[in-house]
Amino acid sequence: MKRFVPHFQGAPWADGQRVLHVYLLPDLTVDRELDRLAGACHAAMKPYPIALLKDGRLHATVEMVADTTADRITATEREDLVEALRKHLADVVPFQVTAGSPIANKAGALLDLAPDEPLVDLKGHVQDALVEARGRGVLQHDGGRHHMSLGYSHDTADGDPLQSALRKITPSHVPFHVAHAHLLDVTFHERPREGSLTAWEISWGPVAAIPLGAA
Repeated sequence: MKRFVPHFQGAPWADGQRVLHVYLLPDLTVDRELDRLAGACHAAMKPYPIALLKDGRLHATVEMVADTTADRITATEREDLVEALRKHLADVVPFQVTAGSPIANKAGALLDLAPDEPLVDLKGHVQDALVEARGRGVLQHDGGRHHMSLGYSHDTADGDPLQSALRKITPSHVPFHVAHAHLLDVTFHERPREGSLTAWEISWGPVAAIPLGAA
């Protein structure tokens, strides 16, 4: 693995910059097995240079509002985004996917999410909503295959031993119930770590939780 650096509009993130995102956030009072799996993964990750995503920071990215930063989006424009999301997600039925296996990657570690079909369908509806509210320029980010991030690396390390440790965790596949899409005001701050290292740490504030299937 190598040091993770977030990006916005193709450039490294500016410390403290805020950008609206649509995330899936697990309800760990419902998905207790997911909570236990994430905890076991975090225990395996602890010896590595990874800033763990704990205390409610587990998330799966659906889409970024990438045409401008959050501070330049007015309250009225935020309301337009929320209304467009409510409209386009009204016919999307809540669904369940599988989280796992845990995977060590170049940016830290994550949980794979499958099957693809309901996640791809949800993303398409979210993209349609964002384009309706803000135009085609809102879509500039390729998030890759759907996943749930477990932590972001802040130094170079050999990820093979971590992958071996993650593979020993059982059960390695658990349910993840998706009933809401969350519009969030997301920021990354570059925080000091041991020695001269720094780590990018994520936080966010809520804008709206949009229920699936509200029609």
